[in-house]
Amino acid sequence: MSPTTWTLAIDFGTSNSAAAHSGATSGGIETLSLTHTSNLMPSAVYVGAPDRITVGDAAVDQAQQNPAGFVASPKRLIGSGPMCTVNGYTFPTYVLVAAVVGTILQRGKAAHAGMPPAQVVITHPEAWAQQQIRVLIDGAAQAGIDPARITTISEPRAAAAHYSRSHAMQPGARIAVFDFGGGTLDIAVLTVTNENAFGVVAARGNNGLGGKNLDALVQRWVEQRLSDRDENLVTYLRRQAPLDVVQSLQDSIRRAKELLSEAPSATITVPAPAGRQTLQITRDEFDELITPAVDQAMQLTRATLLDAGITHPEQLTALYLTGGSSRIPLVQQRLGELGPVATLDDPKTVVAQGALVTALAENAPNTNERATVVPRAGDLMPSWHAQPPGQTSQRPETVPDGQQYGRPPYVVPEFSGPDAAATGTGRRWGRIGAIAVAVVAVVGIVAGTIALMSRDNGGGDDPGQSGQTAAAATATGETGADGGMIMTDATQLMSTLPGPLREATTNCRKVGFTKNDAVRMQCNFAEDGELADLKGTDTLSYFMTFEVDESEAKAKIVGIRNGTYSQGKGTLVEDADRLSAADIDLASTVSTDYNIDYASTASSLVITVFGIGSVDEGKTFLTRSGLIS
Repeated sequence: MSPTTWTLAIDFGTSNSAAAHSGATSGGIETLSLTHTSNLMPSAVYVGAPDRITVGDAAVDQAQQNPAGFVASPKRLIGSGPMCTVNGYTFPTYVLVAAVVGTILQRGKAAHAGMPPAQVVITHPEAWAQQQIRVLIDGAAQAGIDPARITTISEPRAAAAHYSRSHAMQPGARIAVFDFGGGTLDIAVLTVTNENAFGVVAARGNNGLGGKNLDALVQRWVEQRLSDRDENLVTYLRRQAPLDVVQSLQDSIRRAKELLSEAPSATITVPAPAGRQTLQITRDEFDELITPAVDQAMQLTRATLLDAGITHPEQLTALYLTGGSSRIPLVQQRLGELGPVATLDDPKTVVAQGALVTALAENAPNTNERATVVPRAGDLMPSWHAQPPGQTSQRPETVPDGQQYGRPPYVVPEFSGPDAAATGTGRRWGRIGAIAVAVVAVVGIVAGTIALMSRDNGGGDDPGQSGQTAAAATATGETGADGGMIMTDATQLMSTLPGPLREATTNCRKVGFTKNDAVRMQCNFAEDGELADLKGTDTLSYFMTFEVDESEAKAKIVGIRNGTYSQGKGTLVEDADRLSAADIDLASTVSTDYNIDYASTASSLVITVFGIGSVDEGKTFLTRSGLIS
């Protein structure tokens, strides 16, 4: 790449955003300063009007005057619908993305004498569907970036690329990426293919678990300590304190949490009408407070490793940590039991740096030397492609009164993966490297085929059929390694769902495989669907994962009946024939929402539902969806 051109990589985070760029003088990989004091910038926005959006610390400051215009985490709105309403205005969600990306773009141009980047690469969660990635592209286009210059890459692939800069890895090596940020937790297991590219073997995430949960636990501790001194002060902080007082307390809690990663104790300052008070918290006290949340993170990590067939720490080359919350000593200690932990000096910016690594590698001139182990071109695909013959672009979304804010968004066409004739019906992880490259070249998202399905692609099942009957009628899959039946075709897997459940889903995509090579899919629940009213308080975490795997179903139904998944604290629901069973339990000790673990030995369906409102709503979900009659 010419010294006069440069590349920008943007990690659009839930709580904070980071960026990296090819240096103006060196051309090498450098983090981009997004404020005068930090490489990070809050992703928060303040909407005065759709054409007057403030970003970062300035948005936090303006929120004190009018909280209705404040959005702390715009990323959480992506996937909840094409439009959002803030401060009384309704407009496309990509407008918020444009504000954040545009601010970062201006910072980058300032470091390059006003010259725009020749290429912009934007990161996204591994499990995001094409519709969600489209919002990032539309936002970047709205910010003034030519869509032809935009590429995307998943966050764990970018992190793996950064790790590979200093750690040579042989084909077949496996690493795990543990990304624990301010608002979310994402875990992925990747393998180095024979073509020196990373393929995602398994991935899981929790959109409701992050550093903010830990802050809330500390704040609860603060309130309990204060209640012994002054109950009226606690009431003031909870119900009467102005926004700047609340933010001051939260900032003090966050600084104390970060300090405890390096020091044995920290001070929390509590603003009060009669003068500030201080509390001392030790690392041991902090560890005790966050243990339930860390336990939840470890359970999700173990489940992801098991999805990838990893049962011993020595099967991992490295367990790579990113995200600010991964710095917490207790988190690193617990992860050390699962694999060899690898940390770098700045886990908050490694995803942006890794995305830049891939972009520069793709533009590097060919040589006869062996390249650094980074994703291939198929793993770093543009999120735009030429329209297939006969296909026209979709109309851009408009606000209800027809007014368009800004220029029309760039619309990414819909794509599906290769058909069975092209790939064969027996997908096995022994061939995942070749499959991943072929498929990512088409959809530019998760390794493996990602079929973007909606409620309109259901089969002809009678909606009244029970879960086991409907699924059994179509479950004619392959044979797994252990001799049990599995399902490897996404369309066929969708047809095994009971009609009412299938009709209530949207945005279905592949997210991994079981240890027996059965494909695992994830679906959201449609906002206008028959199951929409059963969601809990965290409306962005209402979704399900499912697979057809006979041996998994048999093992899981035993675990459900024994209370293994809820440690005996859940509510057991079974059908009359005892062919299907479900366990309804709290999602975590820090949540008011519930999850459902379900299995059927008749259909071999295994389902986990996240974000149910209550036990009773969980029971309603099971009957209304047709899973248990």
